[in-house]
Amino acid sequence: MARYSVATAATKPTVVATDKAMWNLKAPATKSLTVYEVGVFLESGTAAAIGFALFRMNAVGTGAITSDTPVAEDPMLGATGAALEKSWATTDPTTVGLALRRGTTPATLGTGYIWTFPDQGLIIPATSGLVITQTAAATTANLRCYLAYDER
Repeated sequence: MARYSVATAATKPTVVATDKAMWNLKAPATKSLTVYEVGVFLESGTAAAIGFALFRMNAVGTGAITSDTPVAEDPMLGATGAALEKSWATTDPTTVGLALRRGTTPATLGTGYIWTFPDQGLIIPATSGLVITQTAAATTANLRCYLAYDER
């Protein structure tokens, strides 16, 4: 299997009382993904407790979508078919079920979580996604995330 990674940032725009999609690792139509590691961090801005969670995607976001393209950890491998979506002009992606992981940082810049899925990994079926959400009382915060996964 081919291992890919992607790291990105997002600015949390407003106070959010419920889980708001910040990123969505979207699997391509022809391959599923096996996620092995997800990291999320409060980088700068208002020092406030930030709640992060991982959910399976229910429906894709709509409108113009901004995304980052993951890169192969072995430069001899081809390009990935996945994308890390980070903004949606009309509606955010929706989630289904309970959170797969959830945690809240202390009100300290530089804090965050590294969630690992050793052994079998966390499977994201083709055309589905893994949505990373945040909840916080702070009005501004710069957030970072990274993911490492294989395509199957």
